[in-house]
Amino acid sequence: MKRIALSAGAAALAIGGAAAIGLTGGSGAAEASGYDGKRTYEVTVTNLTPAGSQPLSPPLLVVHNRRADVWSTGGAASHVVANIAEDANNGPAEQLLGQVRGVKSVETGVEEGAAGPAPIPPGASQTYEIAARPHQRLSLLSMLVNTNDGFTGLDSVRIGRKYRSFEAPAYDAGSEANNQLMSHIPGPCCGNAFVRDPEGNLISMHAGIESGVGELDPAVYGWDGNVAKIEIERVRNRR
Repeated sequence: MKRIALSAGAAALAIGGAAAIGLTGGSGAAEASGYDGKRTYEVTVTNLTPAGSQPLSPPLLVVHNRRADVWSTGGAASHVVANIAEDANNGPAEQLLGQVRGVKSVETGVEEGAAGPAPIPPGASQTYEIAARPHQRLSLLSMLVNTNDGFTGLDSVRIGRKYRSFEAPAYDAGSEANNQLMSHIPGPCCGNAFVRDPEGNLISMHAGIESGVGELDPAVYGWDGNVAKIEIERVRNRR
């Protein structure tokens, strides 16, 4: 069946508001028991970038069915995806994606016991809980915060029954030019959120931090290979 993509036009209705990076049909018997068929899964995100290179922003976790499409390589980044990829701003996505047919839940990952969402430093991991059915999909987005519009994540992967593991590359949202200027980058290297240099390209593999472009040193802020490991593991039924 055709999946329903979140169009850039519809997403433009979303209202911003998240903080800049660094802050922040069952059977009658089933209904009677209160069990809705969902299981609890842990989603663990490990930052694979070199020390000091690229913290990952608090990830957006979207549980949905096969009809919904949050983002895809070769497609245009919607307004809400661009907000995450450019400024680690999950707010518009949290407000709008829940209204898209086929989306079951939308949340920014917060580790158990944590006061709120937090970036994932290079070499570190964070684990979050979601409620889902095994046949449903997970889409995930997290910004490489010392870039213009680089991000990583999962595109509509089936959640599965027990355990799945993925290594994810860096993607370029195509919504902002990779000028590598400190004045346009929100991460700890630069601290300049919500400053844009728009372009109209499609989502593609990221070329990395390039030598001779802008002000970022590839030896400090660059990476080789995949940038995140993402594990999905069932832990128990949700009742």
